Amino acid sequence: DLDGAIELARTALDEMFERGAMFLRGVATTILVESLLARGADGDLREAQAAIDRLEEVPVEPGFVLHEIPLLRLRALVAQTHGDEAACHELMKRCRAKAASAGFEPLVAVTAR
Repeated sequence: DLDGAIELARTALDEMFERGAMFLRGVATTILVESLLARGADGDLREAQAAIDRLEEVPVEPGFVLHEIPLLRLRALVAQTHGDEAACHELMKRCRAKAASAGFEPLVAVTAR
């Protein structure tokens, strides 16, 4: 049920931004963006990019991997959607490197396309 997942993710993400919750913003943004890209309806790509931009604008300490890794991965997914395989490959390479350096081996395996 992509429509339901999208609505739930939007609501959760808006709540996180309103409350200042940082820890799961990357995860919630990932769920929203992946769901929007999977659905592919009019405006979904634009909304996905807006969600990525919103996450990117959050001020965080340098090296906050729970912010950096999702941004790299989501940018890669959008690049892939646009057919930019070179950008997708480079962003996923950077994502895997960041995940590996943080000790997130399961994430490295998931992002190895």
